[in-house]
This record gives sequence, structure tokens and C-alpha cells, in this order.
Amino acid sequence: MPRFNNETRKKRIKELMRMLEKGLEVSPRDFANAVGKDFAKLNDKRWAEQQELRKIEVPSAVKEYEQMLQEAVMWHGRLDSYSGRNPKVGKVIVNRKQVMDDMKNKTDGLFERAYEKLQEIISEDKTLAVWFDRDIDFSFDSDISLDSDGMPRLITSKSANNLAQGRLQQLHGWKTKAQVKLDVMALALEELVKQERTAEEIEAELKQNQQQVEKLKGMLAKLKKQGE
Repeated sequence: MPRFNNETRKKRIKELMRMLEKGLEVSPRDFANAVGKDFAKLNDKRWAEQQELRKIEVPSAVKEYEQMLQEAVMWHGRLDSYSGRNPKVGKVIVNRKQVMDDMKNKTDGLFERAYEKLQEIISEDKTLAVWFDRDIDFSFDSDISLDSDGMPRLITSKSANNLAQGRLQQLHGWKTKAQVKLDVMALALEELVKQERTAEEIEAELKQNQQQVEKLKGMLAKLKKQGE
């Protein structure tokens, strides 16, 4: 691969930045070739820092609530799945209504237990509310409901019902690999621009010095001519 000069390096970095902004992959090799060895090391360091930031410990009481909710959601899924089954299994006619009633009672009971656990958690330590994806309000007109959609999720949850997508990143300064790379590439571009400015300044200084030398030569020539 040919060596980059400042201009081609800047162009390549901008190309890779556009790729990342579109959600496309940039290989470690392409990234390192564009930004250079020092900035590739900086990227590795910053990503290691991001991994350290992710080492957060969810309080045990909150974990217990999450496990209870997951069980309730699992039974809710089974109930939905069962409601679409054929009532006849082989030669046995299944009493669908009885089975579904039993499953619904089981599901409702699990949601109630999870709700009671949530109340217990918040009553004992209100600061734990920051771990949830929505305001914890137990009043009559609360948005919380005893079903799969209405129960609060942890902000660490990957559930589609997590209403706080991105909040954890904001709270803890988390960034994706792509975001880290974009930050480092922006710094690399700044450094290249700075180097160009420096080169221009040196060139201007040399030109100015040359003009002074020419001026001094002219003055010296005049003095010699006057002394003749």
C-alpha cells in the first residue's frame, strides 16, 4: 500500500468517518492505516476505558425483581402461544378454557409478585429508582400496569419494552466502538490540520527571512557603492 501524505490521509479518514456514520464496518487495518500508529494506540486505550466503564454492578434487590419479571414475561409468552394452538391434540380433546384460565392465573400472579417486589425495593431505597426505565409511581393513575408492556424494565435491559434506550450510555458516558473511532479520527484530522499550519508558518518564516536577507544584501551593496 502506498504511503499516505497529509492530504490523502485526510481524505481517507473522512471516507472512513462517513462509513461509520452510516453504520458500516471499518476494519482495524483500514483504521490504523488511515490514522497512523499513535492514534490507533489511542483508540485501543479509549476502548479499554469504555470496557471498564461498563463494569457496573446491578444491586441484588433490583436483579431479583428483574428475574421475577422475566419469569412473568415468559409465562405471558406461553399464554399467547397457547391461545393459537389447535384444541385437539392427537385423540385427546384439550379443555382449552381451563388450561388458559390456569395459565392466565399463573401469569397474573407472577406479575403481581414482581410488582410487590418493586414496591418493596423503592420503599426501602428510593435511590434505586435510577435503575428503571420509567418513573416509579404507585399512585392510582400511574402508567405502570401488571402486564408485559406496563412493568418497568431495568435500564440495562435489552427488551424492546425498555423505554430508556440510551439512558445508561448517557449516565455513564458509554460509547460504541464506532463512536470511539469517530472521536479518535476527529483528533487525527485536527493533528493533520495543525501540521499543515505549522508547515505553512515555517514556509512563511523562511520566505520572510529570505526577504530580509535580500534587503540586507541590497543595503550592503549600497554602502559599498557609497564608499567607492
